[in-house]
Amino acid sequence: MSYEKALCFLDMPSLKNKNLCEKIQGENINISCLEDKNLNAKFYKCEIASLSFVLALLCKMSDAKSFKDLDEGYLSAESCFGEEEASEVLNFLNNAQYLIVDENIHFYKDSENIKYFLNFLSDKFKLKIIDTKEIECDFKNAKLNPLKELDNYDGLVLFRANLQDKNLHCSKQFLQIAKCKDKSEVEVLAKDFSLKTTLCLDENLQGTIAFLNYENKGFDFTQIRIKEAK
Repeated sequence: MSYEKALCFLDMPSLKNKNLCEKIQGENINISCLEDKNLNAKFYKCEIASLSFVLALLCKMSDAKSFKDLDEGYLSAESCFGEEEASEVLNFLNNAQYLIVDENIHFYKDSENIKYFLNFLSDKFKLKIIDTKEIECDFKNAKLNPLKELDNYDGLVLFRANLQDKNLHCSKQFLQIAKCKDKSEVEVLAKDFSLKTTLCLDENLQGTIAFLNYENKGFDFTQIRIKEAK
C-alpha cells in the first residue's frame, strides 16, 4: 500500500522508517525541523519539538471561533512556522487523505494537546491518522489543555537515527561549536546519559543537530554537550 496526499510530521523517515518513507508517493507535505531529501514531500521547516504549536496554529487558522484563546502570531513566532505556510498547508488539507505522525508521539512534552489537534484536523478534513508503524490512530478521547511552553534547543542537539555505524555524524558548524575536529574521540554528555563515540564530518549536514545510532527509549532529540574523550 502507498500513501498519497499526506500531511506528514516525520523526522528523517528515510533513516528511521525506510519502508514507510518509500510508500509515501505523489503530492505530500512534511513539517519537521529536519529536511529529508529522500522523502517524496514538500518540506516546511519548524523548530525542534514544536509540533504542538504547529498543530495549534493550523487548528486556529482553520476555525478561529473554536480556538479563540490561541494567538496566531505567538504560535507562528515560537514554532518558526509561518502563517502564510500554514495557509498553504490548510489549502492542501482540503484534498488530502492522511495525517502521518511518529509512533512515539507520547514522548512529546505536550502529547495530549498534539493528539487533540490531530483529531480536530482529522475530523474537519476527513483524514485518516496513521503512525509510523502504519497503524490507524484514534485520538477522539484526547482533551484540550493549556499549551505548554516549548523547550529551548539552542546549542548542540543529538538526533537518534538508524545509521550503519556508531559514529556521531555532524556538520562543520557542529564541529566549530563543539570545538572539536573531524574523527575526534569524544564523550557525549546529556541530561540522562553519557557515551563515547567518534565525530564524523558529513558535508551534507547543516546546523547544530548531529545524528547517532544509540539506545534511547525517550524523545528522539536530546540537548548535549561534547568534550574530548580521555
